[in-house]
Amino acid sequence: MHIVATLTLSVALLVGDSLQWGWLASLQRQLYSLVEPVYLAIALPSTAFEEAADSIRMGAALKRENAQLRQVNLVLAARVQKLSYLSNDNARLRGLTVAAESIESRVLVTEVIGVDPDTTHHVLIVNQGAEAGLYKGQPVLDARGVVGRVQFVGQQTARIMLISDRQHSVPVRINRNGIRAILSGTGDPEELSLQFVPETADIKKDDLLVTSGLGQDFPAGYPVGVVTRIRKVPGEQFLEVSARAVAALDRSRYLLALFERPTVATSAPIPAADATIPAVSAPSVPVAPEVPRG
Repeated sequence: MHIVATLTLSVALLVGDSLQWGWLASLQRQLYSLVEPVYLAIALPSTAFEEAADSIRMGAALKRENAQLRQVNLVLAARVQKLSYLSNDNARLRGLTVAAESIESRVLVTEVIGVDPDTTHHVLIVNQGAEAGLYKGQPVLDARGVVGRVQFVGQQTARIMLISDRQHSVPVRINRNGIRAILSGTGDPEELSLQFVPETADIKKDDLLVTSGLGQDFPAGYPVGVVTRIRKVPGEQFLEVSARAVAALDRSRYLLALFERPTVATSAPIPAADATIPAVSAPSVPVAPEVPRG
């Protein structure tokens, strides 16, 4: 009996659907609206699980990508810093090459590899020594001017006493008029002391001081300092004169060890108006064969 009723209803529904009875379509929509929440409830766990899995996968991917981007950013930042460093280093080397080309005697390029930890002394350590021909008292320059002299020589390294050291003195003259004096270190890298300048001497601020060639180590004509302050001391026969070093004492990485020996100095000013190593006509530069790597 139930089977017959079910078959009769099914046939009626098929006939009604083929004849497109309006009331039957409305009944189907109502029945589907009742069943639809059941479909959604059944599908909800799997949908939520898939969305959660996608979120986890996406989050992990984003974390990995973020970590990779951070690493790339650090690498790029390091490369930019390296490029900036290399650019500045190349500029310093170009300046040093120009300085070497203007020097007639043989020079040797050395690299600063250390600083004396004793703060009472201004001493640098370079990577060339007796094996390269360095000797005690040898003058050392940078691209701007006199840095100091060799204090001690090892086989492969040497100690350079800076002109700012209290124990360092170098005979100089005023480039403008040839007046001679002694330029001594004060222990302050920013200040040198010009000694034995008579009260009546013709000296002005910004006068360039060059080596006089009267000492045992430094040949004549290399820039050492620039006058910064002149003061008359009551009752004293000498002026109190301060100067600043022309060389970059606290920044130069590459230095020139000069193999030129002092000769008889002349009193005429050299044609150098700025704080650079003076050019020499017809230069011949036997620069040391290899520039140390930075």
